[in-house]
Amino acid sequence: MDNPRLIGHIVSVQGFRVKVELLPETRSAMRATLDGVQTAIAINAYLTFALGAGETVIGIITDLEARETFDPGSGDELSLELMKPRRTASVQLLGTIEHNDDEPAFSPGISVLPTLDTPAEIGSPEILKAVFEIPPRRNKPEGYDEKDFDYNLKIGFPTGQARNVVRASYNDLFSRPLAIVGNTGSGKSFSVSSLIQKAMKALDGAREEPHVFILDINGEYANAFPAEEPEQRVPDRIYLNGKEFSLPLWFLNAEEICAWLSASEQTQEPVLKDWWAIAKGGNATVAASMGAFQNSMSALDQLLTELTKIKKKAAGSYCDAITGHLSGSGIDTAAFAALFVAHRLANDYNTEVMNNQAAIAAEAEALKDAIREKIVGGSSAAEAGARTADSPLPISRATLTDPSLINRAVSKEDTFRVDAHLTTLKLRLKTRLDDKRWRAFLNYEDEATKVETLSSWFTRFGLGADTGPKVSVLDLSMLSNEVLPYACAVIGRILLEARERLPAALRYKHPWVLVLEEAHNYARPARSDEDRGHRLARLAYERIAKEGRKFGLSLIIASQRPSEISQTIISQCANFISHRLQNPDDIDHFRRIIPMQARRLLDQVTILASGEAIVFGSAFHIPARVQFDRPDPGPYSQTAAPYHEWRKEASAFPLGQIIEAWGA
Repeated sequence: MDNPRLIGHIVSVQGFRVKVELLPETRSAMRATLDGVQTAIAINAYLTFALGAGETVIGIITDLEARETFDPGSGDELSLELMKPRRTASVQLLGTIEHNDDEPAFSPGISVLPTLDTPAEIGSPEILKAVFEIPPRRNKPEGYDEKDFDYNLKIGFPTGQARNVVRASYNDLFSRPLAIVGNTGSGKSFSVSSLIQKAMKALDGAREEPHVFILDINGEYANAFPAEEPEQRVPDRIYLNGKEFSLPLWFLNAEEICAWLSASEQTQEPVLKDWWAIAKGGNATVAASMGAFQNSMSALDQLLTELTKIKKKAAGSYCDAITGHLSGSGIDTAAFAALFVAHRLANDYNTEVMNNQAAIAAEAEALKDAIREKIVGGSSAAEAGARTADSPLPISRATLTDPSLINRAVSKEDTFRVDAHLTTLKLRLKTRLDDKRWRAFLNYEDEATKVETLSSWFTRFGLGADTGPKVSVLDLSMLSNEVLPYACAVIGRILLEARERLPAALRYKHPWVLVLEEAHNYARPARSDEDRGHRLARLAYERIAKEGRKFGLSLIIASQRPSEISQTIISQCANFISHRLQNPDDIDHFRRIIPMQARRLLDQVTILASGEAIVFGSAFHIPARVQFDRPDPGPYSQTAAPYHEWRKEASAFPLGQIIEAWGA
């Protein structure tokens, strides 16, 4: 054979699919060529078809078949003719190889299709290198003329072709949403770890600052991205790089606080949003003024409560406290204090208060109205304290633990009308604050997890500092199922809103990637019975998927169930890495959203080995079946070996350690 790469010729052209009749001598899956032994006839092998003029079309073998044919001999004599096998390969065309200056370059378009009898050849190493090792170059910065704006990130090698290497566009992989899916044990966590480790290693020598945030809901990435001296995990905590972390409750915006307290839309939400805005203070001076107003309101509320009781002796003791809190506020307390002058001198306190009960109540209400005016729309420091309910401004725990403060957002005329509705809201607030499952939202005043300002929270990640970990692992595995979606929703929204507040010219600087591990737990499709926490998380990540690219925030969505992730999120993914999938619903769902040329390759998704995946998207030239490189170190996601463990284990089950970690 003159050309050792030649294996057959085209006998059928059907759109972008062709059939190749194989040469009789081409029987082995492998072929010895001048470049060594190469895969010739096998599923997923690559064939090329020369078009002339320096262009070659490349395709992938998707089907093989052999049919017997009968070719009778000529003449009248009776003769025995043997059936001859006709062996064909179905090939999906993928793109064009252009030979410019002896350097092959891949183009996804095919302007001229090969015709009948066009020779089919094994892809040469130079062509396969152009396809797999030189990926597209994406996102060239404006005004930048050098060639180092993108990087060819190695992710593994084509299955069965270990001599080749598969690389992806670094920029494209991490600038737009990426979906990594697969059944448990298929290698999904290993792929996530491997990609991020390789991406960070490529930055050796660059500035140390946060780039990747992993929402780790199974606690498995601490080993792949180790932190110094991690703390022992206990229930209802969030850990950032091994240290206990806080997600302050005052991060919640108006919609989130209403969802958290299940506030009714018509009666409770307006009051709660007003109170949430009032409760959020500004600087230290404003916070002090707000605290004095809050204390005065509490004292006035208690005074009015005492006046309605049979024993009213204690009512008089509030006068000095109230006037003290309001001194220097500009609110006139003289008329109120005058009602208690005789009360202080008399021996029979009850009688004196009884005689002035109506007048005291009227003055107390007048003071409350004056305080409300100062808080909501007044002058001086109080005006600065009236912030929007969406502002991430600190609220002291003392403010939260007094549910009666909700009344401050209601005018005197409306108090009696809505009081019955506010009673249940106050009860839910108290219940939430007493529920230890929400500790991660309420520990912001503890010494170890103190978060005094929004700036101090971001500083824990290393943002804004000279150094910081490139990868931040947020361990959410100890949170309850009810708390988890709220935590994920708030983290995603805060990171996006931080990016939105960058000047337009800086949005593309310091980009971030947010990894959603097991995303089907909190980014589900909308449902009629969707609870408020999952709705918040879904909306947050749908917004990031749709708009995050413009602000330098991208997503990596990792999940076992792609059909249980919001279609809005999945539809925005530019790249896909599909490990083994078995569920027909997941496969059908995935098939509908992937490129046409990758659908035949997806037929193999049920037989992929652990660590294998089908990759496709704008970061790759063509869809390919790839064996991923193993991460070093790997995450805590190894599958158990029951035979080995049951036969070799020498110690008892660590029950005591579990009970201690459980807090029981």
